[in-house]
Amino acid sequence: MDLIGFNKRIKKDSVSGYEKFAYGCGEISTNIVFTIATSLLVMFYTDVVHVSAVTIGLIIAISQVFNGISDIMAGFIVDGTRSKYGRARVWMLRMSIPYAVAAVLLMTVPQVGEFAQAIYIFITYNLMLTVVYTMFQLPFATTMTYMTRNQDERAKINIIRMAMSPIGNILVTLLFTRILNAMPNGGMESQKNWVVLTAIYATAAAAMMLFCFANVRERVVVKDEMAGEKIPLRKSVPALFKNKYFIMLFLYFVFFAMYQTFSGTMASYYCKWIVGDTNIIGNVNTACYGITIIATLLLGKFMHLTSKRNWCILGSIFIIGGSLILLVAPGNVAVVTVGGLLRGIGMTPILGMIFTMIADTIEYGQWKTGLRTAGAIQSATTSGQKFGQGIGSALIGFIMQANQYDGNLAVQTDQALGTISNLFIYGVSILGGLMILILVFYRLDKEYPKIMKELLEREEKVQLKKEG
Repeated sequence: MDLIGFNKRIKKDSVSGYEKFAYGCGEISTNIVFTIATSLLVMFYTDVVHVSAVTIGLIIAISQVFNGISDIMAGFIVDGTRSKYGRARVWMLRMSIPYAVAAVLLMTVPQVGEFAQAIYIFITYNLMLTVVYTMFQLPFATTMTYMTRNQDERAKINIIRMAMSPIGNILVTLLFTRILNAMPNGGMESQKNWVVLTAIYATAAAAMMLFCFANVRERVVVKDEMAGEKIPLRKSVPALFKNKYFIMLFLYFVFFAMYQTFSGTMASYYCKWIVGDTNIIGNVNTACYGITIIATLLLGKFMHLTSKRNWCILGSIFIIGGSLILLVAPGNVAVVTVGGLLRGIGMTPILGMIFTMIADTIEYGQWKTGLRTAGAIQSATTSGQKFGQGIGSALIGFIMQANQYDGNLAVQTDQALGTISNLFIYGVSILGGLMILILVFYRLDKEYPKIMKELLEREEKVQLKKEG
């Protein structure tokens, strides 16, 4: 069977525009709390609750190790799940309410000693991101691999998903601090205001995921060597390490997550201390993520011009350019906003292609090992994202603490200010370069047609054998 025949065979797996939109709403849902956690939570801990930056960095670094491990465990749980709602989709229903509750608990840090606060932060941070968010986001992402195996349909689903993805970020970065500042009784400095506003955002996020659950469907019937049975760990774990492209994307996600953490976290500090206006955070992030809505839709028209790998490399070049342009006028609002625009353009092809590339590695893994471990591969690559976030947050905390940053001070030292600038400009640029380096060795785009043809022929044989 050739690929044309395959696409005809799975034409029935086409996904309606409404279902694609519903899936995009799930992406908005996952991004709301993720953005709060990566862009605002560290500043909340240091400037509102007044816990030291090094303590927060250490907590997040340790937590992200557990978080990465929990991703892998969650992948095996998804691969082993059987329900009337499918393998992955059912977890959207199960975790929506816990997701909202755990998000609010992040902000309810008690006003006690710093050691007791650190324990509370460690527990609630891990409850939210290690347990609840993992079993919320990972099954959601895996659901796409079960909606269809048609490459064109997957690409369209992911384009719409990524076009809607920035909405969650914008809802937080553009409006969150502005709403806080407009709230009575302390504005942004009031912990109560943070709790109330987070509760509103988290409730809306849970509702959107429930809408996604109600309107998406799983269609893919697994036809690997296990014939749809649960894959034991003694088989699935070795299968992961035989998949070289999974390993590459795991490392890529580590550095991409570090970039997102450096860019998101340091943007808050940069706007507050270098530009001198916390409201500019919204402008910068809206420029960065808002442009991706339009650019992602345009990407769907031009994605055929080159490979997914090349699009991601081009995106990294724009990210580097958007960071280095700040050297022209570090405190100028217009320049900082243009930098955000360039980084947003750079993120467009990366976000538009990377999740489809993960789906490709799932097919490669089945071709290489005979086992389809969609949940395990999805979880392991996103565990790289969690490791990257942890490493990035820890580095930020340790570096800023070592360079005299103190969230209790009204004025920071020149050394602290210089560190904020360097992390936001050079730190982000270095990470962009490392992302390019990994993709130099990625060849699956060229190999995929041949691999898919062989895989489909094998599946036909398995099906004929089963029927005979």
